[in-house]
Amino acid sequence: MTHKANVDQSDDLQEEQRVIEYLRNHRDFLKRHPELLIDMQVSHESGSGVSLIEKQVDVLRENNESLRKKLRALVSTAKQNESLNEQLYEVLLAAIVQDGLDSALDVLPATIKEQFDVPLAVIRIASDEHELPKRNEFAGSTDKEYRQVYARIAHGRSVCDDRLPLQVLTYLFADQAQKVGSCALIPLGHGDPIGVLALASPDEGRFRADLGTWFLDRLGRVVGVVLRRLLG
Repeated sequence: MTHKANVDQSDDLQEEQRVIEYLRNHRDFLKRHPELLIDMQVSHESGSGVSLIEKQVDVLRENNESLRKKLRALVSTAKQNESLNEQLYEVLLAAIVQDGLDSALDVLPATIKEQFDVPLAVIRIASDEHELPKRNEFAGSTDKEYRQVYARIAHGRSVCDDRLPLQVLTYLFADQAQKVGSCALIPLGHGDPIGVLALASPDEGRFRADLGTWFLDRLGRVVGVVLRRLLG
């Protein structure tokens, strides 16, 4: 054991000597690579106190790490936004080719679930027209359950919530309501919404109340424009 420790120490000393020789022969190395100074531990002898130079280096090192973290966060956000833009583009492509109401009500929720990897996506549209197809997507404009949902998006902005009443969740997702951990309610169209697109996940953190809704709002506009056109 002692022999191995001595061998390791000898190897370390040889490695250090090689570094010393390299730096001695390349005296401009740190000038060409000043970023290394931030990560290096260099003590400055000044008695029992900490020298000003040493304190400044510590501050620079901390600031450097903080900037690195911010940069990593910015890069991560940029990648997420790029992915969301691509997903929104695919929904737009599926939406603009729809020429029938029944087809649109089938295709669009399925496309949204696939692109955004969300288990549940349903549409509810307020309409009192008797000639419309008999589908679950259509609700009377005065229906109590629909009004409860509409009240949350009447201001024209999407909302994320993990505390919707079971009655509302049942109205939207029927026998899947008990599995909903969080939900996003998205107004369909711009201005006065013609209805709501509801997305849900068993993950309580998927649609948190503090999340931004920029992409959700634009998703609702795309779907709302298409459905408004097909409704005539």
